[in-house]
Amino acid sequence: MSEPLTVNEYTPAIHLVFSDQDFRILANHALPQKIASIESTVEPENISVNWSVKNPNACSGEIHFKDHRVQVAGLPAPLPKAIIDRTIHVSLWQPQIKAAMRQHLSHLSFVYNGDNPDPVEQMIALYEVAYAFGNENLLGIVNEQAWTAHPVADFLDPGKLISYRQVIPFKLWVGYVKFYVDKQHYWLVTKGHHIFDVPDLAAFVESEEDFEKIMGQFINIFNYLYNNDVVVTAGDTVEIQQTGQYLRFSEVTEYPEFLMGPSGTLVIEAIDANDITP
Repeated sequence: MSEPLTVNEYTPAIHLVFSDQDFRILANHALPQKIASIESTVEPENISVNWSVKNPNACSGEIHFKDHRVQVAGLPAPLPKAIIDRTIHVSLWQPQIKAAMRQHLSHLSFVYNGDNPDPVEQMIALYEVAYAFGNENLLGIVNEQAWTAHPVADFLDPGKLISYRQVIPFKLWVGYVKFYVDKQHYWLVTKGHHIFDVPDLAAFVESEEDFEKIMGQFINIFNYLYNNDVVVTAGDTVEIQQTGQYLRFSEVTEYPEFLMGPSGTLVIEAIDANDITP
């Protein structure tokens, strides 16, 4: 009974987790009004909400606006433990925030099923629907494909949602997961890049001082590949802008069951400019 919507790993999807078991699903006229209040490009009368199931024990339906369709399903039960362990548990938020999300009692699942080809617009559409369903008992948002979760904070505010078109909210939509090989050393790997047709990235971290630097490199590389529609493969190199520093991409050679993403993962390592093959 507690299984969420089945979703293809390449399809954008999120789960909302709540502190109570009372869905309090808004009336059909209120949901369109809340979605339409975010932007002026859609009117409430052009938003359709269709339920196949809607009762205190379950709901299932679809919301259609602009060129978006979002499937909705919910149950008054927590997400399966396997999903919680792979998302909330490994996210980089503070322990108390993760503990609150782990203790949720119900969930709503949203799966993108529309026609807009832009993955950023697809994710924004999911978050706009999340805004419409949000209430004071909403604890956070779980992103199974990106192995992460985050608290509500102000991340669903209409102004924030619109800003995601200009700057992708990496800490919300991309997971950064640590796989320890001993107490001090670990692989840091991204999860969720495949939703944007970009390979995931991994790097071996030998000291915590390297963590922030590598995180910045991951984001810079993603922006370069995504914004310029660049394809890279193992053996390619890239220069960090205006620093004279170079990185080389290589294949994953160990722990592929953890490091490899659905669209592949490339390991990055710093190299000397003299090591670059002409």
